[in-house]
Amino acid sequence: MLLADEPMASLDPALAHTVMELLRRINEEDGITVITSLHVLELAQAYARRIIALRDGHVVQPRGHGAHLRPGPAMSRAQRWVIGLLVLAAFGWSAWATDVSATRVVEGLPFMRDFLRRMMPPDLSVLSHGLTGAMQTLEIAVVGTLAAAVLALPMSFAAARNTAPPWLFYAARSVLNVFRAVDTLVYALFFVAAVGLGPFPGVLAVVVYTAMVLAKLYSEAIEAIDPGPLEAVKATGATRLQVLRWGVLPQLVPQFLSFTLYRFETNVRAAAILGFVGAGGIGFYIQTYLRMLNYPAASTILLVLVVLVMLVDFASSKLRARLV
Repeated sequence: MLLADEPMASLDPALAHTVMELLRRINEEDGITVITSLHVLELAQAYARRIIALRDGHVVQPRGHGAHLRPGPAMSRAQRWVIGLLVLAAFGWSAWATDVSATRVVEGLPFMRDFLRRMMPPDLSVLSHGLTGAMQTLEIAVVGTLAAAVLALPMSFAAARNTAPPWLFYAARSVLNVFRAVDTLVYALFFVAAVGLGPFPGVLAVVVYTAMVLAKLYSEAIEAIDPGPLEAVKATGATRLQVLRWGVLPQLVPQFLSFTLYRFETNVRAAAILGFVGAGGIGFYIQTYLRMLNYPAASTILLVLVVLVMLVDFASSKLRARLV
């Protein structure tokens, strides 16, 4: 028998899963019983075959989100095969229903070559338009992401199981799911009809969709907080503000920054097509030149977009390395 007392203490999520996987292998391959104490419910649900919930030294019946606390036994090989076959069947049926055809792709290659041939060489005389559109796209992404991050903070605490009462949690999650079901481009159409053409409806579209996505990601990070550091800070007699400063923020801030930077990169790409519906950005110029059948000019704008995305990804990775 192997007794592991809080083996996840002070480990980041990746290392925590690595250690739990090692314990699982010891149990399954060597036939050794493993008993461990954990504070993270998600880890227990992912790896344990039997879970006993304790509160103040007493065994308690799980309530709320812990009602599904006791997981079933691990899947057998036959069950894995059945699931695998079902996935393959779903893929085959979906491919048939969507008319997926390698033959049609091969037949379309000459048309693809003709389309690309018309775009060469790029027309550099419209480079200034591409740079203007790229700057506007970047500005839409910056304003939209930062505003969304601010709005997402209070919503994330309302959508986290461990910080909100059940009625508020389910209401907040429902709102997030509803608004995340609508794409940024649809929001752009809505706001163009409401406030007119230009980059402003693009900003509003990015704010609404990104706020919902970040709130969901933030709430999951809040739910995964390790209670160990909080207990350690409380044991020193710290105030609530000090617990927040030294126990909560060090765990949440790196993840929040990482999620925000990721959404910023995604928003640059999203903002690039908002111009197709009149919401500003470089997409306006791409659409204009394609409608005019001016393929060399469209090629120049697309090259500017590629460079913009590459520069944003590079800057974001450098910033993430410094801050996270």
